[in-house]
Amino acid sequence: MMAIKHALYTCLFVSFSTLALEGTHQQFVEKAIAKFQATERSKWAFTYYNNEVEEGEKTEVYAQYAPQNPHGERWQLLKLNGIKPTPKEAKNFASNREHQGYSIKLTELINPNALSLDKETDQTITFTYPVELADLGKDAIGKLTGTVTINKSTASIEEVNIINTETFSPVALADISHFKLSMQFQTINNSVLPKNTHMEMNGTFSFFVDIEETSQTTFSNYQFLGTKKI
Repeated sequence: MMAIKHALYTCLFVSFSTLALEGTHQQFVEKAIAKFQATERSKWAFTYYNNEVEEGEKTEVYAQYAPQNPHGERWQLLKLNGIKPTPKEAKNFASNREHQGYSIKLTELINPNALSLDKETDQTITFTYPVELADLGKDAIGKLTGTVTINKSTASIEEVNIINTETFSPVALADISHFKLSMQFQTINNSVLPKNTHMEMNGTFSFFVDIEETSQTTFSNYQFLGTKKI
């Protein structure tokens, strides 16, 4: 009898907890996004490694980001394709990266208004949602799905994944048959920071030219340069 009673209480507790959580899915994810956006990434120095292959041509970049430096000198190219860069290559890289900036807009990658619970563990909870990325064109609408995994104890985003479910055309004469974007994050001193990103894209252009692109980026050796909060 006691075992049945305990099982009933457990069932009711789980049901009530699940219902309560379902009502706050959107707020839970929105708070996690806001926590990432609140991180003062401009006060963090880090090491940057990018390995990119486009149409068979490989580019490998190893650099450092130092936000305390003047504009135009914050990005320091350490190695290009495994060797020390020329002064001109280093200058062009610093200038281009400064112009491109350093930002990740999770509000464009995550849709908190259309979440479905995917899976849950003791540590994390994962939601799925339809994806609409302006950069991929209108034809991609309804053909991309995303997942976001959040650490329940810290309310921090741990991972975002986006894949295509159908072939889509981001621009005229281009058909993308495979698209995958994965992003992992880490929490350091309650600040949510990028850990690594991986992108794959395959398809054709003008029916005959193959599109094959992969990109892997790793962020490491973070150092906070601001004033620590007490």
